[in-house]
Amino acid sequence: MMDTPPADLSALTDEELAELSRTEGKAEAVLISRYLSLINRIAYRHCGILDFDDLAQEGCIGLLDAIASFDPAKGASFRTYAQVCIQNRVQKALDKARTDKARLLSESVSLDEIADSALSSEPTPEQAFLSQEWLETLRRRMDELLSPLERKVFFAHLGGFDYQTIADTLHISPKSVDNALQRVRKKLKTIARP
Repeated sequence: MMDTPPADLSALTDEELAELSRTEGKAEAVLISRYLSLINRIAYRHCGILDFDDLAQEGCIGLLDAIASFDPAKGASFRTYAQVCIQNRVQKALDKARTDKARLLSESVSLDEIADSALSSEPTPEQAFLSQEWLETLRRRMDELLSPLERKVFFAHLGGFDYQTIADTLHISPKSVDNALQRVRKKLKTIARP
């Protein structure tokens, strides 16, 4: 164990920095800077379901876990241990995203549930912020996914109008209203809720 940190931390080995990081925050910063390119490579290799930034963030958390739990007595080099921790954290995030996506696709989306969740009572400030972000994302995705007719039918349905009233207002058949709502449901299933 080191008594006082040296002035030039960059001269220390990864193992020494990991040990020193328990008492010296600058040692942790040096380790993070050394491993950013590895984190970026791992994140880039696995982007798809999650984007690069999310995976890089998970990789950084994996590195921080490695720094906190590294034990040189177990015989592995810090680099090997850190790489395994980073990869495991990224893989765990990918697995969760796949599970969430599969769950979302298997669930039935109720248009009434979407409206109810948007109108829930007295959220905490954090919930309100997250809900606002989610609603903004939902609005953008709906603009991308839904045709103008589908949007009109969807919002009329959310407004409580029955199929016949919507059909009369838009000068289409009730069957066209039903078909539009079916397409909306299918398209909304592709939008993942946080």
